[in-house]
Amino acid sequence: MSGGVDSSVAAALLQRAGVQLFGITMAHLESGSAGPGADAAAVCAKLGIPHHTVEMRRLFQDRVIDDFIDEYFAGRTPNPCVLCNLTIKWGRLLEAALDLGADYFVTGHYARTDRDPESGRRRLLKALHADKDQSYALWRLSQSQLSRTLFPLGRLTKAEVRRRAAELGLPASSKGESQDVCFIPGDDYRAWLRRHQRRLAQPGEIVDHSGRVVGRHKGIPFYTIGQRRGLGVALGRPVYVTSIDPLRNRIHIGGPEELLADGLIAGSPNWVSTEAPQPGESCEVRIRYRDPGYAATFVQIEPGRLVLRFDRPRPAVTPGQSAVFYRGEVLLGGGIITTPADPAEYPVP
Repeated sequence: MSGGVDSSVAAALLQRAGVQLFGITMAHLESGSAGPGADAAAVCAKLGIPHHTVEMRRLFQDRVIDDFIDEYFAGRTPNPCVLCNLTIKWGRLLEAALDLGADYFVTGHYARTDRDPESGRRRLLKALHADKDQSYALWRLSQSQLSRTLFPLGRLTKAEVRRRAAELGLPASSKGESQDVCFIPGDDYRAWLRRHQRRLAQPGEIVDHSGRVVGRHKGIPFYTIGQRRGLGVALGRPVYVTSIDPLRNRIHIGGPEELLADGLIAGSPNWVSTEAPQPGESCEVRIRYRDPGYAATFVQIEPGRLVLRFDRPRPAVTPGQSAVFYRGEVLLGGGIITTPADPAEYPVP
């Protein structure tokens, strides 16, 4: 429990259904005595259920924050929530809940599950209302983790959740939305990196598609694929970051046409709801959290890598982000984008 409205209502709904509950909160940030633990404890007191706090500051620093910094210095754009869900929430926190006697792990994420009638596998599904769907950030979960998880909010809108919180008199009913990255105030990752970088980011060259030096950058951690603002380059036309070369400490820029890619290569694939698809099978892919989804086809699938072809070229394929694959409402699995790709260079089924 975070003390926010979503986890609070998830707990209250199950309690009203007669489920025996306790609240569990991870202490992962240096937030003082009035942090999420205090808010969650207040909700648990209102519900009349026990509350437990699990110390995770060191683990969160090592597994999530340090990785976040390292990825930006490597020229990639990470998604820390995906890693946190795997290693922290459905890792150490789930272990702690089971150690305390829990049978299931209940969360306020907007997603759903069901059981495949043919294979018997648990399947991860999109939330019923697309505007709050959070399934994208859960693609790294295993069958074991998914089988222990309940998502009470998967069929509700945010407005319905707030209304139920108010009806129940929960302390979190008027709380605002949580920020995208919990450890970055105001979601200004560049300002946060400047304060927390373990080594100085070195300025370097900005080059155009032909390799001509057209400007200077402030350090590759402060740039991401598709970025247009803050480049300090005037070429008489809109230009964007098209690639980042950490070895040469270079930022490459170009026009919108140079942002397009015919496909992508992704590493560390995980197939949560199904066995690995076969080359030639189609899917819908989201290449960032708020993506609408694009039609695509699997070209190659190996244990540690896959190649995907878009039905139409897509912009800003960003190394470090998650490519997440759906078929209808079912999340098949995902992978970490390593590079844009031209699928014509690979055997096509």
